[in-house]
Amino acid sequence: MEFSNYPTMIYFVQKECSTNWKLNAANINFCDLVFVQSGSADYIIDKNPYHVVAGDVVCIQSGSSRIASTTGMTCVSIDFLVEDNDLPIPLPHVTSNVDLTEFEPLFTSIKYEWLQQTQGYRLKCQALFGLILYKLLYKQNNIEKSPYIKAIKKYVIEHYQENITVTKLAKLLKLNPVYCGSLFKKSENQTIQEFITQVRINKAANLLQLREHNVSEVAALTGFNDIYYFSNTFKRIMKVSPSEYKNSHLNTVL
Repeated sequence: MEFSNYPTMIYFVQKECSTNWKLNAANINFCDLVFVQSGSADYIIDKNPYHVVAGDVVCIQSGSSRIASTTGMTCVSIDFLVEDNDLPIPLPHVTSNVDLTEFEPLFTSIKYEWLQQTQGYRLKCQALFGLILYKLLYKQNNIEKSPYIKAIKKYVIEHYQENITVTKLAKLLKLNPVYCGSLFKKSENQTIQEFITQVRINKAANLLQLREHNVSEVAALTGFNDIYYFSNTFKRIMKVSPSEYKNSHLNTVL
């Protein structure tokens, strides 16, 4: 699921928590992410107890109640706000077994900027936090992707204007066409043809926003030979016709 409730980081700290550290019972008006780097802690979030250890990521939504204590823990804590508290960040209270090694350089960079507070530091920290959130929300689920899946996606994105078939892709990858299609469907929960169509429509939307081509030209530039099929497909996916989409972006691109 795509997360579009854009976050704004308001606080960052990397700390060692002794046995004296605790969070008293309170409802928070921000979101809190805690990356446990070593040790352990006990949280109560919305009356549910959690024992967290190294490699766990704690996510506490705005409006939630929290209590915490530890016998010793090193962690990174990031507080942030979201545009709409009714659309929470799509993470459970605790995500376990997260490989934190690829997050460490980002933590270090944010810490460096946050403590210096040179000109533009908030903008840079926000960009780094966005990358952390991306990795947490999406990349953790993509680590074990088959190289075949990556190859299929790469080829489609680079050749979406052309006539792409499952048979052609399977031949390029030296796979059985049926197996090729089944592998992609199992991994991506959509068929190869559905992925091709989505890439083409996304590109068409970009071209329509630029307003440099008419609808027929956009259809041809994105691999659609039939303008009526293109229009119907665009409307089915984008919920508006190509012309309506183009007109709705009349003043958005200079």
